Amino acid sequence: MLPVSRKQASGQVAVQESWFDPFTKTMLTIMLVLLMFIFAAAYYMDSHHMAAGGTDDAVNNIATKVSNDQHHPFIELPGDAQVGAFSVANLFVGLIIGHSWHKLFPARESETEPDAGEREGIANHDD
Repeated sequence: MLPVSRKQASGQVAVQESWFDPFTKTMLTIMLVLLMFIFAAAYYMDSHHMAAGGTDDAVNNIATKVSNDQHHPFIELPGDAQVGAFSVANLFVGLIIGHSWHKLFPARESETEPDAGEREGIANHDD
C-alpha cells in the first residue's frame, strides 16, 4: 500500500505512511521462505539422527557440567542452524528498518526538502 495523501481543512496535504509497503512485504516473504528451509533442514537432520554439532553444542556441554543444570533451549535446532536462523532474521529486519528509516525518524521542520525546480536543476546539471 502506497502513502495516501489527504487534504486537510487548512489546505495542507497530510501523507499517511504505510508500514507494509511492497518492499517490506517482499523482504518478509523471502525471510519466511528461507527460515522455512532452515527449519525443514533442521527437522530432517533431527529425524534422521544426523550429527550436526557446532560450537554451540560444545559450549552448552561445558556450561551444563559447570552449572550442574540441564540446558533447555526455547527452540531446539541441531548444530548451528539456530545461528543461521537468527542471522537470516536479523539480515531482513535490518533491511526493513533501513528501508523504513525515514518513517521511524522523520525529518525535522527545519530540514525542508528542495522544491521540484531545485531538484530538477540539480539532477539536470551538466559540468
